[in-house]
Amino acid sequence: MAYVRTMQNKKGISYKIEVSNGYDSNGKKIRKTTTYVPDPYMTKKQQEKALHKFVFEFEGKVKSGNYMRGEKITLEKFVQEWIAAFAEIQLERTTFHAYLHVIEQIIIPSLGQIKLSKIRPYDIEKFYISLIQDGARHDGKPGGYSYGSICRFKIILSSILSTAVHWELIDSNPCHKAKIPKLSRQREKIKYFTVEQTRCFLKFLDERCELFKPQPSAENSISAIKDADTYVMQIQYRAFFQIAIFGGLRKGEILALEWHHIDFEHSKIHIKQSACYIKGKIVIKEPKTKGSIRTVTLPQSVIQVLEEYQREQNLYKKRLDSKWKGKNWLFIQSDGNIMHINTPYNKFHKLIKEYNRKATEKEQLPILSLHALRHTNASLLVRSNKVDTKTISKKLGHSDMITTMKYYIHSYEESEQETANILECMLNKE
Repeated sequence: MAYVRTMQNKKGISYKIEVSNGYDSNGKKIRKTTTYVPDPYMTKKQQEKALHKFVFEFEGKVKSGNYMRGEKITLEKFVQEWIAAFAEIQLERTTFHAYLHVIEQIIIPSLGQIKLSKIRPYDIEKFYISLIQDGARHDGKPGGYSYGSICRFKIILSSILSTAVHWELIDSNPCHKAKIPKLSRQREKIKYFTVEQTRCFLKFLDERCELFKPQPSAENSISAIKDADTYVMQIQYRAFFQIAIFGGLRKGEILALEWHHIDFEHSKIHIKQSACYIKGKIVIKEPKTKGSIRTVTLPQSVIQVLEEYQREQNLYKKRLDSKWKGKNWLFIQSDGNIMHINTPYNKFHKLIKEYNRKATEKEQLPILSLHALRHTNASLLVRSNKVDTKTISKKLGHSDMITTMKYYIHSYEESEQETANILECMLNKE
């Protein structure tokens, strides 16, 4: 028979449950204990009923030999086992390191000391609520986490607890019943350049690149060589941002491009790999999804820029001679090695600030993330009313069209309104 003892502490009432299960080989009584914390959202009568059910089930598990180790092990301890036996083996490298970062910085500090079997939907919902509070971010940025970030954290936590269920350490996954607070469930507006802003930025890239172009000179002077070296570094940024805007590629996909991925004859670019940053070094891996392995057609104007850039890079490589350390990368550091993962982001912001210093207030460009150029590509294609969702989804490398529509629903809504306005103008010409 189970023995139940009521315990009162600062957090409220809980119940310690003890069940005897015979004797061991030394004649010592075998006792299994657990603690039950009632759901505060329940009425007193509901709590009593839930307690009786929990005690009955716990006693049954002990008597039948199905008592789970989840009663004794904390989430933090279990995560260590999960990492060694599952995550390191099953997860792709970048996914593993992304999960590890979230686990160490966000999940463990909040839930790590709770026994695995005692994690309730209530605990997880409290965890979600804490994440939206001002000052919750571990990176020191103001405010709390976005709804999208909390959804990502939920996926990671749920994956861990689902493995615990699969290994029969707990009966069920409490994440399945825990809801993310509605307060944080506002749709996050995708940020991107408008048509006019995109035109201004591209024009600025062209004009700026021309300023660095070396003047024809018969002399092979030191100053002429320095000008040429500067120019090759500038034209690569022009090429990088044009590919981002016209191709809609992810940053890692652009950084991982090699010259044999460019089909100059057919104006196409083949995306077969991606660059990421793991433990202080750049790693080349397969793209994000199977759909991310794709071929994207670029405008002839972008191909022409790439042709010029290739010529300039080849000359630069000859000038460096033995100092060239690179492979066959499109986008490089000064020694020919692959461009650093943070360089495009930093350069993008510098270019916007440089443009804004000379622009009028009306012409100012917003300071956006580098990924916003990918959003710009997709949003402008959607709003054009000339490209179907399937084609856009394939170009972006999304796993399906639903992903595309989910991310760019705001553009579809604007496109529908513009379509309605066009039809109105056609039918009300008089």
